[in-house]
Amino acid sequence: MAYYEMLPEYSVDIDVDIDWPVAEQRVLRYGYFGQDKPEVVRLMLCNVSGCLTDGKIFVSVSGEEMLSVNTRDTTGIRMLKREGVEVVLLTSSEEPVSKELSDKLTQRTGCQVQQMGVELLGNVKKMMEERKLEWKEVAYMGNDEQDVACLNLAGLSAVPQDAPVIAINAAKYTCHSPGGMGAVREFAEHILLLKMKAKSQMEQDRINRQNF
Repeated sequence: MAYYEMLPEYSVDIDVDIDWPVAEQRVLRYGYFGQDKPEVVRLMLCNVSGCLTDGKIFVSVSGEEMLSVNTRDTTGIRMLKREGVEVVLLTSSEEPVSKELSDKLTQRTGCQVQQMGVELLGNVKKMMEERKLEWKEVAYMGNDEQDVACLNLAGLSAVPQDAPVIAINAAKYTCHSPGGMGAVREFAEHILLLKMKAKSQMEQDRINRQNF
């Protein structure tokens, strides 16, 4: 942290009523979030194991597999979908999820569950090409070494709080919540905040074009 003194043209002290119109003009001119233009996410890819779940698979005495999914995370996914962000859940060939579990996840989240091969990066690029998307339009949430390349390239990327250091170093955002305990919801809210920032900036650009 460091001390920074803002220039007078970018700031205003609100001491009396007449300061409010001045502050309003500052916001209209420079935007509520500033002038940087954030990327708009159109696709979010999320690793099921370790992100949407805590990485555990429960096996009953009869051999039936079960996953535990936090309702906060499924709510976060639905929030993204309501704002026009497509969400695809990923499983790996090393940790495959049965068709029954995939169907249940699709039912609970309303999202496609897609199994990735050994070449995760190649699979993701193929998905992007099919949708005609660039990396800046993609958000990626992973939790381990196999996710590092996608975490580095994605416009927005995140890992749960309990991810390994190699994944944390590659991600642009580290959640305060561990996997399976609200981390996906936290990242979803982060994406939506930046989406609101982009919308505010577009509105600001429209105002500026009208005024100048």
